Amino acid sequence: MKWKGYIPVVMMIAVLAVFVGAQEMLSRTPQPDMLQSQVSGPGNTLQEVRRFELELELRNDQDIEVHYVSDDQGFPLATVRREDRPRHSTGEEAVEEIRILVESSPALTGNEPLTLIQGILDQLQVNQADLKDLELEFELMDGTQREIELEVDNDDDDDND
Repeated sequence: MKWKGYIPVVMMIAVLAVFVGAQEMLSRTPQPDMLQSQVSGPGNTLQEVRRFELELELRNDQDIEVHYVSDDQGFPLATVRREDRPRHSTGEEAVEEIRILVESSPALTGNEPLTLIQGILDQLQVNQADLKDLELEFELMDGTQREIELEVDNDDDDDND
């Protein structure tokens, strides 16, 4: 048998396979980062949310503010302002960030506010130890409203005498 005659054909097949694999990898559209939280999300959707306002104050005196409002026609207004990062977002970019935050969070209608807070902190990549104050208010399209406030008192200058 003449194996030397098949070597160019085998090499061409290998090169074509590499090109097809590279094309497959390059043609994938990048998806926004959705972090896996330690708490599970039950399938919240942004279409269920009429209003979502989140304000976090961090120990380094930086704030994170997330505001979302959808009118009756479904036209959203959104802003995300993070002093811990160099950029802020508005419009469609902010709507997408808020969509990811809402959809990856635990149930908004659940009765476990600490679980919801932890899921939001996980998604925003904020360490619990860095949190000073949190205020979350939202209203769902079905009329459900919720307000959660958390103030972390970790000051060591209190006298316990």
